[in-house]
Amino acid sequence: MTTDKTGGGAGVEKKPRKAGTDGASPVDGLLQSSLGKKLRDSYQEVVNEDVPSKFLTLLDELKKKESGSGDGPT
Repeated sequence: MTTDKTGGGAGVEKKPRKAGTDGASPVDGLLQSSLGKKLRDSYQEVVNEDVPSKFLTLLDELKKKESGSGDGPT
């Protein structure tokens, strides 16, 4: 371990960092890029899914109840 010589924490020992945590390496960038693409693809699949018919039916029923009451939602 090394001792902090910056003045703010004089005498406080620092734990050594694990390899690869103090800067991005090309592998980290490639991994991050790959994960980002997979997440975007997964999100796009969910966005493009059809709304279930049961949910649409429930929304229509709610809309009819709200418009039929005359004084708005309660």
